[in-house]
Amino acid sequence: MNFLHLLSSEATHIITIHCLNTWTSAQTSDPGLPIRFKGWNGQIFEENTLLEPKVLSDDCKIQDGSWHKAKFLFHTQDPNQLPVIDVQKLPHLKTERKYYIESSFVCFL
Repeated sequence: MNFLHLLSSEATHIITIHCLNTWTSAQTSDPGLPIRFKGWNGQIFEENTLLEPKVLSDDCKIQDGSWHKAKFLFHTQDPNQLPVIDVQKLPHLKTERKYYIESSFVCFL
């Protein structure tokens, strides 16, 4: 990983969260995202910061008993920040709530 970081000038990573009735009604009334992401070097990607991920789609607020997804794009000029290694502040799961996380390849340029 150090070799990729040293020879790259930027990096891109996409994280997709597949969800079934995941975000609660309290969270859907809040316009912000209920989650945050930890990068390779320990920095946190979250809303309203310089490291805010781009939200490509967020249908996890739909609670209709069907699977939906939220897709996040991480692009940085500091390759040491990627890949994302942890997804934090995910809602607590109850019987009717489920999710799984899909990680794309990280593209180092």
